[in-house]
Amino acid sequence: MVYDTHMNFSEDPIDSFIEPDRLIEPEIEPTDDGSQTLRHPLFGETYHSVRGAEGEARHVYIDAGFHYILEANDRFRAKAGNGADRKTAPVATLRIFEMGFGSGLNAWLTARAAAGTGRRVEYVALEHYPVAMETVQGLGYAADPLFVALHQAPWNEAVPATESFSLKKVAASLLNYRFDTTFDLVYFDAFAPDAQPELWTREVFAKLFAALHSEGVLVTYSAKGMVKENLRAAGFEVHRLPGALGKHHMLRAVKR
Repeated sequence: MVYDTHMNFSEDPIDSFIEPDRLIEPEIEPTDDGSQTLRHPLFGETYHSVRGAEGEARHVYIDAGFHYILEANDRFRAKAGNGADRKTAPVATLRIFEMGFGSGLNAWLTARAAAGTGRRVEYVALEHYPVAMETVQGLGYAADPLFVALHQAPWNEAVPATESFSLKKVAASLLNYRFDTTFDLVYFDAFAPDAQPELWTREVFAKLFAALHSEGVLVTYSAKGMVKENLRAAGFEVHRLPGALGKHHMLRAVKR
C-alpha cells in the first residue's frame, strides 16, 4: 500500500528517536474487564478507566467515534449516489487526530477496526510523555505484534503499520502544536480536567474545531459541565451520550 505523501504536520522540532531520559515508566495496573492500563507517575492518573481500559476505549473512541464517522460517511456516499452533491461525498481516507497516544490502546484498537472497512486511516497521535518500551512490553496487548509495532514506529514520521492504517506519532504538547491539515475525527483523551485543566479550555477546543473538516467529530470520555461549556463556546454542537462501563455520560461534539 502506498500512502499519500501530502500529509504535512508542524510541531516543535524533535528527533525521530526519543532519548531514554525523555521516556516515562508508568505502573501497569489491572482493570475490571481483565485488560490493563497505566498510571502516570507525575499526574497519578490512570490512562483509561479502572472499570475496564479496553472496554472504555472501545465504547468512547471506536464505537462513538470511529464507527459513528464511518456510518456518517456511508450516508453521505448514499446521498451522492442518489444524485446529491458529490462534493459532500467523503474520500476513502479517514484522518484521525488523537490527543494522548499514551499506552497506544486507542491507536491499536483503531488499526484493528480499520481492517476490512475498505477505508484507509491516517492516524496522528500527540504524546507529551512517551512511554518506555520496557513498560509497553509488559502490557498484555504486546502479545499482538501490531501493538508493539505501533510503539516501535519512529516519531514525527508517517509510516504504514498495516494495509489500511498509517501512524504518525508526535512527541509534543498540544498547547504548542500547530496544525496545517484537517481531520475527520478527534480522540480527545487527555488526563482528567482536574489533572490537566490547561487542555480542556475553550482556546484548545477552538484549535481542534479549526482542525476538523465540516461535520468532523470530537469524542471524549469526560462530560463535565465546564467541558460541555467550553466545547460549545468553541463552536461545537455537543451531544451527551451514555458513558462506558457504568459511567453516566461521555461527549460527542460535531462541527456543523
